[in-house]
Amino acid sequence: MRRVAHISLFVLTLSAGLTGFRAWGLLSSSLNGSNLDAAQQDDSERLKELHSVIEKEIGTPSANEPSQCKLIAFGSKPCGGPARYLVYSTVKTNEDRLKQLVSEFNQLAKKINEERKILSDCRFVTEPRLEFVGGVCTIKSN
Repeated sequence: MRRVAHISLFVLTLSAGLTGFRAWGLLSSSLNGSNLDAAQQDDSERLKELHSVIEKEIGTPSANEPSQCKLIAFGSKPCGGPARYLVYSTVKTNEDRLKQLVSEFNQLAKKINEERKILSDCRFVTEPRLEFVGGVCTIKSN
């Protein structure tokens, strides 16, 4: 049951999508295009696309041993630092490709924050601890 809860939490976290990005200060609240110029709309669409590709690249972070579980800083808070961390498995994920995709995502999120003067809570997001449960890499819950 615990494994299912962790997997469900992971899927829920990843599926938070743009609503979550707004809460983390990654996107402006008006992505419907009415208040954005064409370049800003393109940036928003690219951010959505990158998020989807990153989700697919990570998939379910299953592994054979704890050493195959890794974290990567994801997003860009307006005050600096990552918005959160993603957990992935080196068994299931092409690590170089993931790093490239996340780097592009983070840079674009930072650009959007600066251009749209997005605010956030400025809380520092600490790197979470990993847990290896039932063959799946997860973020340890408190």
